[in-house]
Amino acid sequence: MTLILSWLFILALIVPDLSSSLLHCPSRCHCDDEKLDVNCEEGHLDVVPIALNPSIQRLVIRNNKIRIIDSSVQFYSELTLLDLSYNYLFNIPDRTFARQSKLQQLHLNHNKISAVSNRTFVGLGELLVLNLRGNLIDQIEPLTFAPLPKLEELNLGQNRISSVGMAVTGLVGLGDLKILFLDDNRFEVVPVEETFRPVEKLAELYIGTNSFGSVKDGAFAVLSELTLLDLKSCLLSNISTDTFAGIENIKSLNLADNRFTRIPSQALGILRRLEELSIGQNYFEALGGNAFRGLSNLKRFELRGSLYLKRIERAAFQTNTNLESIAIESNKALSELEEETFAGLLFLKHLSLRNNGFTQLDEGMFSWNSLRSLDISDNPINCDCYYSRLLHRLQTANRIMYNATGCPHYLPDQFECEYALQKNKNFISVLVLAVALMTAIVICLYKFRDLLRTYVHNGCKNKPASAGSTAGSLDVVDYEKAFTGDDRHNNLYSNHQVQPILTGYPTAAAAYMQATSAGYNPYYNAKPLPITEL
Repeated sequence: MTLILSWLFILALIVPDLSSSLLHCPSRCHCDDEKLDVNCEEGHLDVVPIALNPSIQRLVIRNNKIRIIDSSVQFYSELTLLDLSYNYLFNIPDRTFARQSKLQQLHLNHNKISAVSNRTFVGLGELLVLNLRGNLIDQIEPLTFAPLPKLEELNLGQNRISSVGMAVTGLVGLGDLKILFLDDNRFEVVPVEETFRPVEKLAELYIGTNSFGSVKDGAFAVLSELTLLDLKSCLLSNISTDTFAGIENIKSLNLADNRFTRIPSQALGILRRLEELSIGQNYFEALGGNAFRGLSNLKRFELRGSLYLKRIERAAFQTNTNLESIAIESNKALSELEEETFAGLLFLKHLSLRNNGFTQLDEGMFSWNSLRSLDISDNPINCDCYYSRLLHRLQTANRIMYNATGCPHYLPDQFECEYALQKNKNFISVLVLAVALMTAIVICLYKFRDLLRTYVHNGCKNKPASAGSTAGSLDVVDYEKAFTGDDRHNNLYSNHQVQPILTGYPTAAAAYMQATSAGYNPYYNAKPLPITEL
């Protein structure tokens, strides 16, 4: 009896050592038996290790050299997360995960998997996230994901799937799916409505970086609960007012990196609940007034990398008064920003104008009520008084975090700027006064133009005789003055006797000679003066 007890005691001491020797953690892995977590990232492994703790719940084997998944995965039936991304997996045998009934996340992205079928994921009834991004999959067979009734996120981006390769029933069984990535594939048209019908509860659809060229009206109408739509890099040059029919309640839209030559204002106008809009890397040259009319709930706006954008007009965001964040960055041709462009945005907290072509920015362009961060770096700013006042405003506003372009040369201080400003005001005042005076003179000349014309006309008629006239000659007017005199002489020479003879003769002498030659002497014909007047 004593011998038996001794053997039992020895076994009790030996067995823990044996069990611990069986549970081996590879040299480049980190094993945590308390958290039941194993991380073998970049561990240079070519197979899945089989000597790990069978109770582990998280197994990460990223960036290794694994080429095949064999039955070794079945040793870990308690797994809730398995990450085999960035390896060299070519295929996945049927029912490989049949014993992973508790698995919730499976990451097989960035491998070389070329095909999956409706037998690949058998046993994963609790799976919530499946990532197959960055593989070589060209077809989605019917009912491929039917064994995944609880799946909420499916990533098929960066594969080779085409409209033909996407079976109409490929998404059947995914009634709870919320997020779907189909971006960066080979779609030439948006999948037909029946393709999306099994996932009508979808909230986010990423289908950009495909060669659509156009989108059929109502293409997404069956996805009435959609809140996010990504259509970036789809070669779109225009969208109609019915493109978003049925999904008017989306909150986030990405139209960046397309071929729009103008803002599709009318098509966007029906998205009354839109909160996020990205529309950079397009071909339009300006953001005109009310470019985003109807988007009264817009909160975040991004416009990056537009090579042709030159100006932003003052009223571009006039109807988007709820904007909280604006990022207008890396638009090298953008140099015109009208004054008070952002002044009416009372809720604006974050504004980035980094890496554009602005040469002048001043404090009057912004609303300072709620601004918390401002980035104006990497612009060819003129280091003038406008920029000096802006920097002074930023430096004195402690609540605002800012990043500004440095000035390589002397930046005028506030005193110099105030003096220059007053000098400019005086010059402008004088200029305005001079313009007003000139305007008044022009108005007066225009008002009295008839009188002035008459005066000038009469002045030309009363010019002196020409140099060719007889020297010392008198015109008819002078002659009449000479012969009229005062009242006493008027009684001597009656006008009705002399005037008919003088008419038509330029000088007094000639008139007198004409009168005497005719046998008429005005002196002889004059009546004698009454005695009473002598």
